[in-house]
Amino acid sequence: MSDKRLNLKIITPEKILVDEDVNSMASLTVDGEVGILPEHLPYMTALDIGVTRYRHDGKREYVATIGGILQVEDNKVIILTDAADRGEEIDVPRARAAKERAEARLGTGVKDVDHDRAQAALARAMARMKAATKMHHI
Repeated sequence: MSDKRLNLKIITPEKILVDEDVNSMASLTVDGEVGILPEHLPYMTALDIGVTRYRHDGKREYVATIGGILQVEDNKVIILTDAADRGEEIDVPRARAAKERAEARLGTGVKDVDHDRAQAALARAMARMKAATKMHHI
């Protein structure tokens, strides 16, 4: 197995959430999931709301990423995202409550409900819950 690594940075407007050398990573893009290994060709794509996962020294890590851009070049992966949360830092009851609120808004059938906004809120809550759940099952 190669000892080559990728430098992964996950950057939000507030902070650099992740800056680590990793063995591999995968993220949900608007076209589906993409996996990145060392020596990957230059690549850029838009991210969807989902979970970015990576392997660091044999340990899996999970981060809920809320859209953005993923860029790969010279064994460096940069994710610029509107928001991101490490799986172990996610408040699961809060994410579950947000999911339930979004589902309730979508289920009302009321005309003045912003359907796209409620769908986005539901996707964010589900991504956070998925990242948190993966952290607790490793």
